[in-house]
Amino acid sequence: MLPYNISEPPQDTDPRVDPCEESYVHLRVVGHAANVVPANVSRGACAEVTRHDRSMSKRSSFVAAIVAALTVMSGCTSAAVSGPADRSSDALRESAEPTAPVATPAVPGMRGLAVRLRTDVAVGGQFQTRITNTGSEAFVVLGVSLDSPGFERLPFAGRRATFSPGATIDLPTQYGAAFCAGDIEVDPAFSAMQVQRPDGTTEELRVPLEAPDDIVDRIHHQECHALALAAAVEVDLGEFNSAEFDGEPVLRASITLTRGTNSEAIALVGLTGSVVFDLIFADDNEPPPSMPGDEDELVVPVVVGMTGRGCDAHVLGETKQPFVFPFYLTFDGGEVQYGVLEVSPEQRDALWSFVQVACA
Repeated sequence: MLPYNISEPPQDTDPRVDPCEESYVHLRVVGHAANVVPANVSRGACAEVTRHDRSMSKRSSFVAAIVAALTVMSGCTSAAVSGPADRSSDALRESAEPTAPVATPAVPGMRGLAVRLRTDVAVGGQFQTRITNTGSEAFVVLGVSLDSPGFERLPFAGRRATFSPGATIDLPTQYGAAFCAGDIEVDPAFSAMQVQRPDGTTEELRVPLEAPDDIVDRIHHQECHALALAAAVEVDLGEFNSAEFDGEPVLRASITLTRGTNSEAIALVGLTGSVVFDLIFADDNEPPPSMPGDEDELVVPVVVGMTGRGCDAHVLGETKQPFVFPFYLTFDGGEVQYGVLEVSPEQRDALWSFVQVACA
């Protein structure tokens, strides 16, 4: 039993949601399959996006060009994907219920709002501080930092931004290691800012950070869940090897579960790919592969292939999370726990190379 529970991908982090609101989801769980379409998206709307010339020669050259560009971009951002380093490993509290808003003094002329975009999830370790100049005088923000009792405070960072009266600008804001011990709350949360006034003077301010969607609390819950899961069991994706599966090119690999602090039976009950890549069990397992409480390792063969829309140029060019592969565990048959496989830069390169072969 984990102290923090997340049983499915949070809505803003689900890698199966594609650029076309990533309309069509195929969720594979051992012994079950369900097609899910988000309620706010119609299949017809995305059908319009995919009505393009599918001739093999044209698609092949287009895909190759996109893959080449994305490979370069992937190399530039791979260090940031995993989020801030040195996460806290303190003892974890038993629950993470959303915290009640805490009254904090306002800063005249400024309003701060926490939002998280899908691009923030793809980069990892950040959200957006949406600052609005509600006053009559311009100011310049030189740097921002999350100031919350639930997170390690990081130095001021971010791009310089000028706020004319009435202007609203999103500023990327990294967050530090989550503190998960005891009854630590995320409120009161502030956006700490370095601000330059029109006369050239600078000052540091703490602007109350509104979070109508509980963004800061949700991030804290997700970070502490990931820490608890990693402490209980290590889940690793192995080396890829080219193969064929049902007559189609695929990559074979294995997922290895290595016991950590947890002593219960651990079962790998489900795998989910992204909008580009399918990740499935190599064998039909019923019941799902499980590691008894007296064993320390479980190796599960898996197969990576292209999804039905994985070769679409639109999907390849616009997807934000092609390498986010969720997995689902149970401990002694309890509630399903959600986690994400780590995909190394070398594995990302192998996956992009596979796209060029599979989509040729």
